[in-house]
Amino acid sequence: MVAVTHFPNFEYPASEVFKYLHILQDFTLMLNDGNIVKFTPDDEDAFKKWLDDNVVQNIREEKDWVVK
Repeated sequence: MVAVTHFPNFEYPASEVFKYLHILQDFTLMLNDGNIVKFTPDDEDAFKKWLDDNVVQNIREEKDWVVK
C-alpha cells in the first residue's frame, strides 16, 4: 500500500519532513532543509499515522533522545 503524500491542512508533503516530536496534540517537525514547523492537526492520531506510514522519523524512538 502506498502512503498518501499530503495531509489535509498541512502545507508540506511527507517527503519534506525529516523528523517529528509529538507532545499532547501538537507536533514539532524538522523539515529536510533544517527549518522547524509546528502543526496542530484536527485528528492527531491520523496525522501521526500519516507520518509513520511515510516513514518520517519519530524523535522519541531515537536512542538517548532525552538530555539528562
